[in-house]
Amino acid sequence: MQSEWKSLTTSRWMKIALGAVFVLGNAVLYFNSRHFITEILLSHSPMLSANFTKDNFTHHSSLDKMFYQSSSVFTTEMAFLREPVVNPHDFKYLIQPKVTCANEDVILVMCVPIAYNNYEGRSVIRKTWGSYAYNMSNKARLVFFIGNIPPESGKSAAFTQRNISAESLQYGDILQEDYVDSYRNLSLKSVSILKWVHLFCSFTKFVLKVDDDIYINIPFLVNVLHEYSSHKSSPKSYVIGSLQVNAHPKRDSNSKWYTPTSMFPGNTYPNYAIGPAYAMTGIAASLLYEASLRVPTFWLEDIYITGLCAKTASVKLYESGYFTFEKRAVSGCSFKSNISGHQYKHQEILQIHKQLNDPNLKC
Repeated sequence: MQSEWKSLTTSRWMKIALGAVFVLGNAVLYFNSRHFITEILLSHSPMLSANFTKDNFTHHSSLDKMFYQSSSVFTTEMAFLREPVVNPHDFKYLIQPKVTCANEDVILVMCVPIAYNNYEGRSVIRKTWGSYAYNMSNKARLVFFIGNIPPESGKSAAFTQRNISAESLQYGDILQEDYVDSYRNLSLKSVSILKWVHLFCSFTKFVLKVDDDIYINIPFLVNVLHEYSSHKSSPKSYVIGSLQVNAHPKRDSNSKWYTPTSMFPGNTYPNYAIGPAYAMTGIAASLLYEASLRVPTFWLEDIYITGLCAKTASVKLYESGYFTFEKRAVSGCSFKSNISGHQYKHQEILQIHKQLNDPNLKC
């Protein structure tokens, strides 16, 4: 009798232990989405949080009940979070920036995807439009995003990595992940931006994604974003930039953007913001990151992030003539009432910045 009682007790405890492991495993699987909804979206949206509190979430045992508690619009837009994660983006951080948003009121995070060995490009940005982040009253942050040194770099890789580490130590504005830094991996680099914002700067009001050959009039951008977001009809999550509408995949194998039907079977891409420069709300960045975990990766980053992921997460896209993927004239006057221009050499960026910030500039 005693051995039977001991056997029953052991069996009962094993069941309890297995049940605890099961519950813990499920909790881990949707922890990021739980944190995203309760800590990020609701904090940005008083109307939603009034009807959908942290307590409501805690007392419900499934995502279905969580969505049921929210508004119908919210339910429609957030249903994608129930989809399985197919791209965990579990790359390791090799270098993390000293830049922080913790316990800070941040208005703008300027995120620059840039080649790992483009030291001069980073230096020029720090001296010009990126210097906006150095005035603390602007409540802005500047971070450069790079990948790991390609294997073909051979013996020079260690030397290059030491230089990157020294640069990071000096400026504290570099984030490096261990995916290979290459043109074909630009989508991974863009996801690394969204991930960092989502994890470390989720309460920022706005996010700017901008390439290194762009000049940006940051004060003008901030004014435009504030003015746009002040309208009552503006959504909480949106991307704004120069939009491409009804674009078709390039099927010519000689094209730089050649995309076979095996990679994209459709005849038309979703509308998207053209990649060199676009801005978004902080909420949009978190939504796009969550979508990127669930949408199969596509190699053209702007189509992937602001097209496929934005469509999945119901993030709105808006056209602004202040952005362009073309090259404006190399002068301060070209940017006095514009946000971006593209394809500038380092010396041209320096020239534009000097003229634009000249108090005697006459246009």
